[in-house]
Amino acid sequence: MQKTVILILCWIVLVGSGCDNRSARLQNQKPEHTFRVIVHLEMRNEVVTVMSGHEAPVYTVMTKDGRILVQHLSEHELQAKLPHIYHLLKTSYAGDQTSRPAWAGI
Repeated sequence: MQKTVILILCWIVLVGSGCDNRSARLQNQKPEHTFRVIVHLEMRNEVVTVMSGHEAPVYTVMTKDGRILVQHLSEHELQAKLPHIYHLLKTSYAGDQTSRPAWAGI
């Protein structure tokens, strides 16, 4: 009888510890949104990543040390949350003189 109770308790502990394996579940999940990167614009203190969204570009702004300030914002959300970055993007130009620009404002 005691051996049966001990075996049942061990089985419950083993099964219970396997049920909370979050890393295995996270690796199997697909990301909610997958955006293609159009361009990375490196500014003095921030790096702006412009990605193609479903209907319009989306913007992610990070500090140079990798801290995310905002992620997956629309143009209007970027203008409301980070107006100085929006202004820099609106007036920026990336590319060389021999080819088409990689980026020319929002």
